[in-house]
Amino acid sequence: MDEVGEITRAAPLLLAQAHALVAMSLEEGWELVLTVPAFLTESLNEMSRDNGGPGLPLDTGRTIRHVAESARSHLVIAAPYLHPSFAATVAPALSTLTGAGGTGTVITRALGRSAPDRSNANVAAVEVLRGAVSSAGGELRVCSWDESGLGIHFKVVLADDQLAYIGSANLTPGGTRGHAEAGMLLRGSRVKALSRWLHVVADELARRS
Repeated sequence: MDEVGEITRAAPLLLAQAHALVAMSLEEGWELVLTVPAFLTESLNEMSRDNGGPGLPLDTGRTIRHVAESARSHLVIAAPYLHPSFAATVAPALSTLTGAGGTGTVITRALGRSAPDRSNANVAAVEVLRGAVSSAGGELRVCSWDESGLGIHFKVVLADDQLAYIGSANLTPGGTRGHAEAGMLLRGSRVKALSRWLHVVADELARRS
């Protein structure tokens, strides 16, 4: 308003800018995600009380399932260590996605028979995911580092270039339930840069295989 209380010509523009800032705050940003083993539960509760609670961080396993279930066009699952039980928790979302024409990509390591330290757990996890996708009539792109050394070490579950979990947790029972782990749920434009990097890695792994 101006000095005599009349609405100024700039008022609609300022109101629109305020609405845009509110929308951006919902669409862009991150939230803390933790895996909290039993021996740390009370410490987490105490931390929350000290901060005025009840703002507990998000749980790793539930957050990863949420990301997977939100995918409408593409889902990327990337980690050096997988487990069949983890694969079973995201397999329904992957089946639904690919059955509706979406695509899935898995980036991991030590799948090939020639890999120096072939991972039976990774192989079994990928078979669970392949089975879910195959039953839906879809396809799953699987890229593996099969050379010496660790090769890849990121842990990411990413949906549609818009939502992603990224953190320290491997996609295993230990990472999602048993160990103390920290990560974030990332939203917005920053996810696109992460997605591009994952696709670069996948393409290079495919080229080297």
